[in-house]
Amino acid sequence: MSNLTIQQLKVVSSIISGQNDADAIMKTAVQAARKIFSVDNTWLLYPCTANTPTCRLKFFSCRRNMPCFDRLDKPVKVDQPLQNFIRMVRNRRKVTAYKSSKCLIFSNCHPGRTCSYSQLLMVLRMQHDRSWLFGICDKSTRQWSQDELDFFQLIGERLQHSYDAAKLRETVQRDIAKRQKIEAEIIRSEQRFRSLFQNTSISQWMLDVPGLRQQAVRNEISAILQTDMVPDPVKLWHAAGLVRIIDVNAVTLELFEAHDKAYLLSSLQSILTDNALLTLQRGLRALLRGKTHFTEETDLLTLSGKSIVVILNVDVLPGPDSHMVLISVADITARKRIEEELFDSREQYRLLMENFSDAIFLYDAESEVIFEANPKAAELTGRPVDKLIGLKQHELHPPEEYALHKKLFRSHVEGKSDTPATDVTLLHQSGARIPVQISASRTTIKGRTIIQRIYHDMRKRVKDEEQRRLLATAIEQSAESVVITNPKGQIKYVNPAYERTTGYKREEVIGKSPGLFKSGKMEAYHYKLLWDTITAGKVWRGKMINRKKDGSLFTEEQTIAPVKNTHGKISHYVAVKRDITRQNQLKNIVRQTQKMQAIGTLAGGIAHDFNNILTAILGFAELSALQCGENEILKSNLSEIITASERAGQLIKQILTFSRQTEKNISSLRIDLIVKEALRLLRASLPTNIELSIDIRSREMVRADPTQIHQVVMNLCMNSFQSLEHENGWIRVTLDSRYVTPPEGIALGNLPAGEYVLLKVEDNGQGIAREHINRIFEPYFTTKKKNEGTGLGLSVVHGIIQDHRGAIEVDSIPGKGTCFTVYLPPAKTVDSSKVSENKELKKGEGRILLVDDEQQIVDYEVQVLEKAGYVTYSTTSSTEALDIFNRQKQKMDLIITDMAMPEMTGLQLFEKIRKDCKEVPVILCSGYSEHVSAQSSLELGLDGYLAKPFTAEQLVDEVHRILVEKKGKNPLAN
Repeated sequence: MSNLTIQQLKVVSSIISGQNDADAIMKTAVQAARKIFSVDNTWLLYPCTANTPTCRLKFFSCRRNMPCFDRLDKPVKVDQPLQNFIRMVRNRRKVTAYKSSKCLIFSNCHPGRTCSYSQLLMVLRMQHDRSWLFGICDKSTRQWSQDELDFFQLIGERLQHSYDAAKLRETVQRDIAKRQKIEAEIIRSEQRFRSLFQNTSISQWMLDVPGLRQQAVRNEISAILQTDMVPDPVKLWHAAGLVRIIDVNAVTLELFEAHDKAYLLSSLQSILTDNALLTLQRGLRALLRGKTHFTEETDLLTLSGKSIVVILNVDVLPGPDSHMVLISVADITARKRIEEELFDSREQYRLLMENFSDAIFLYDAESEVIFEANPKAAELTGRPVDKLIGLKQHELHPPEEYALHKKLFRSHVEGKSDTPATDVTLLHQSGARIPVQISASRTTIKGRTIIQRIYHDMRKRVKDEEQRRLLATAIEQSAESVVITNPKGQIKYVNPAYERTTGYKREEVIGKSPGLFKSGKMEAYHYKLLWDTITAGKVWRGKMINRKKDGSLFTEEQTIAPVKNTHGKISHYVAVKRDITRQNQLKNIVRQTQKMQAIGTLAGGIAHDFNNILTAILGFAELSALQCGENEILKSNLSEIITASERAGQLIKQILTFSRQTEKNISSLRIDLIVKEALRLLRASLPTNIELSIDIRSREMVRADPTQIHQVVMNLCMNSFQSLEHENGWIRVTLDSRYVTPPEGIALGNLPAGEYVLLKVEDNGQGIAREHINRIFEPYFTTKKKNEGTGLGLSVVHGIIQDHRGAIEVDSIPGKGTCFTVYLPPAKTVDSSKVSENKELKKGEGRILLVDDEQQIVDYEVQVLEKAGYVTYSTTSSTEALDIFNRQKQKMDLIITDMAMPEMTGLQLFEKIRKDCKEVPVILCSGYSEHVSAQSSLELGLDGYLAKPFTAEQLVDEVHRILVEKKGKNPLAN
């Protein structure tokens, strides 16, 4: 063998010997062999056995660009050719050189090309594993030299030796690990036993008794153990000395109050009582007889001399450890004490049964039969105890109640009784019926269900209850609120009237203080005076303003009286209260009505005088406008005076409407003009920090009274302004149209479906609280402080809208604002473009008598009528006017008279004229009258009516109409 080959062998040996793991050795050898022999593939096939169905390519190495397996350990099917090949190779002891047209493992010939493979193969016969097939393969016709064959043989032998050594090491290591595991498990088992022995809650003693197994020893001590008398302690101790105590646990030391095991074992004689000596004797005798288990109760002493009762359980360990005995000592001292207490309890129960003041019956749940009763039961039923025993439970009650009591008893058996105690009737042996109250309990003793029923005599209580019920009924049915508190003021009782008044349920206030209802409207001294009075034992009477559950306030008239117990101390307070809120409201309504009447009277007087003034202003301004010619500036100025006068007249009408002194004047009008006019008036009264805007989206006509619509706009806007008090904010008025569907109409208040004019008034004020939203349209309801509002504004608005066949809804978010939406039905469109500017007065002829106590108005009427072509007679005295008429009645065609005059009213003047002459027509003028209106004037027989202030055109038109009608002519003919 050449030096190079030897050197390469050393390298391979070094590489293989550097690996400890068997798989690493095989992998390294395969890679090294491919490089040294410079071949295409090297591989190891396992196992090299012909009778296996498959083998695996455990390790391989291939040159780059040569075919390789996609993964290690890939199974190779051992078909017939491969089986034959493995048998051939295994029969040879040395390396086999093999040439073929394909590799044993790989084949990579192109179609149409002949390939030749040169291979070296060697069987690795392992001592500690099955054989391996080691092979190298080169895709060429290669002649293997003897050195290569020897070298491959040496590599295989070195690989075989190294693999066997590694496997041996692994086997040894596994055996060592297994043994260590077994030893550790033994140690853990011993530790578990030790832990169980030491940590159990029962005293444990481990004993070794080999002497008792020896026949000589058994004969020696058998005579000592035969007696049933208390044995001689010395002899017994001699016999017991054959038993060696190996160990005791910590619980044993604690039980016998020993500080360590040595001290306990040296003092064993001091813990044994006579009973314990007998138990020890019986235990040793049982062991001698071959028993493996012994148990007995006995008493022992602790090292401090305290007596304890224990149960000894002696167990002989099985198998090879049969010389070992485990003794468990269970302390049952507490259980014994409980048993003694149970006995005492039973004795006490017996005494209770015999001396209890109520009747007690014990029933068998299944048969419903009485098996025990106390002396009180015999007294209550009129039957001796021996006669009660054996009766069924229903036999103690009237026959008509049998079904009821059977059902009640079953509910007691099932534990489903509706109430802890039930009132029923007990039948006395004499036939008398006794009201009793039954309470029941159930228990089970040794599988037997027992029902205990206690019958309490209710005869005295029923009488007392009857009187209390009568009193309670009077309080419960009382219309006045009744509250009972303890001395600390905590509520103990309220009657239904109290619940109705305050809105609180009884369970919501029981245990609470009356301070829960404080409104904050009463001064602290009121409460102090109340408490000082009733704590002094006196009765307090007075009024309180309290708060209901919904937050609303109410006034109560109260009488609070202290109730004293038998010792003269105050035990309760009883308050009788009467809600006088409605009474106060009625008083306020009456007071408010009186105010409104006063306002109406004042408004009437103001209207009369003011309309007279306005009539003169408006009349002379119109006359001046007719005579100003081409002077446009003067004409414009007079037009402004006329407009202002008309607005002033409308204001007077509003005052009269508010005080209900005028009737509704329904007409078709453009609501947008009314809204604009109202906002112009409102703007002057609002502070500059309030933004007022209007959005007109519709100019629909509506059938309405303009004055009342004006009042609606003003009231809604003022309501918005008051919610913005002390704040910067805005008020937005929107006029629009909307179609209301049938469901929406029903929700709004049974409005017919169709188009409606919408008036919205929105603000960003404080909003309306949810508890108040449903009450805002109630008359006199207001959340403002006293003297800050009457609560009439929104109720007036609601009434006007309802009267106009409309609806109003409100949407409010507290803290964010409110929106009122008014729905009004539209009217048919009419031509509203009639505007007469400087229209010429209608001409006519006739003699007219004018009467008014205001000279200015007389002068104005004279100028207007004379300008229209009439002859006038005028006076400021009604009596003088009557004289003029009487002198000139044949010449008079018409009389125009004022209503309110000092000497004789216009109506009285009219009546006197009518007595003498029924042909002369009369027109009545009035700034205000409670007795005459446009409608009632026709009923009184008047021919015409003019409401002040009136224009020249209105005066002339009315005169022309009446004179034409008098002459029986058609107005179109003139």
